[in-house]
Amino acid sequence: MNKKIVALKDKLGLSRATFARALDISPSQMARIEAGKVVLSDEFLQKICSTYHVNPAYFEGTVEVDEAVKVVSPEEEMKQVGKRLKQARLEKGLTLKELSDLVGLSDSQLCLIENGTNKLAEKRAVILGEALEVGVEWLLHGKERNKAFPADRKMMGWLKDHPDVREQIWKMMEN
Repeated sequence: MNKKIVALKDKLGLSRATFARALDISPSQMARIEAGKVVLSDEFLQKICSTYHVNPAYFEGTVEVDEAVKVVSPEEEMKQVGKRLKQARLEKGLTLKELSDLVGLSDSQLCLIENGTNKLAEKRAVILGEALEVGVEWLLHGKERNKAFPADRKMMGWLKDHPDVREQIWKMMEN
């Protein structure tokens, strides 16, 4: 399975870190997967398939990587990001002008991003995510589970400032 993961990552032209980040794992965990030191669950393989638009038959061995991967063009990716940005803005009941005032971008810049003409940089996605109360991973990559309750910078900062709560959460996660 590790060879299939490496071939997929190479086909997509992604670094280990980029590939791992989209799957919510660390680059070191990705290295262990690539080395064949980790047995992958069906759920994790499904996550790879949904995240990277891969036909599950690839992991079953019935199709090759070239047939299994639906490569999304950068233009299509920008359109999808723009749709999610517009969706989040409308769900908050904001106009382009209101959002631009909140985040310090011009309404014309936001309009170009929403229309899929301009790429949304990660730095700006963080600012927009905080203003719209959505996760950056959802905004940039469409990860639905990260939309409503984003574990972003703000939450991580809060947890760092509250070690007692962080410890309680850690203990609950271990069970």
